[in-house]
Order: sequence, then C-alpha cells, then structure tokens
Amino acid sequence: MNKREVTLSIAIGIIAANAIFATDPKTDKKLFDINSIVLFEEEPEIELGFNTFEYLPEGFDPYAYPQHVDGFNYIDEKDIWELDFDTSKYLPEGFDAFEKVE
Repeated sequence: MNKREVTLSIAIGIIAANAIFATDPKTDKKLFDINSIVLFEEEPEIELGFNTFEYLPEGFDPYAYPQHVDGFNYIDEKDIWELDFDTSKYLPEGFDAFEKVE
C-alpha cells in the first residue's frame, strides 16, 4: 500500500465514523417549532430614472377598484390573425384540436 491509499482509507474511515455517531438515539428528540422561523421579506426598490408621478392622472389611486369594469375591452375584435400558409400541412393526419384525450 502506498501513502495515497492509506490517506484515502483513513479519510473514508473518518467520514464513516462521523456518519455512524452523528445522531445519538438515546437523546430526547426535540420537536421543531415552525413558528420559530423568522422570515424577512424585502421588496427590491426599482429605480426607473424618472418620476412616475408626473405621468399619472390627478387623483390617481392604484388601490382603488374600478367602478365601470364593463368598459374594459380585453379582447379586441379587430385582432384577427391571418397566417400566410396552410397549417394542416404541419399537423398529423386526423388531428382534431377539440378532441378530448382520455
């Protein structure tokens, strides 16, 4: 045996001994209290390089609930996408997008 093998054997033995004696089964197991965890929440401050207050309307409240939600148009009827090619060439035979897969 050379010096390298002896050193490696001793290191493995020390690691194995630490693993064996890492926990003592005779000691009382203390229960972990989840409330003992302290959580720090810090919001990052974002610097845009200009004052955003100057671009908001007078009396703007970001936390106010909008009164007239029916006035919001989420889907624009003019947004119709026309593709310049036939997509059926790139789909498998008998493909049905609305077919329920079980």
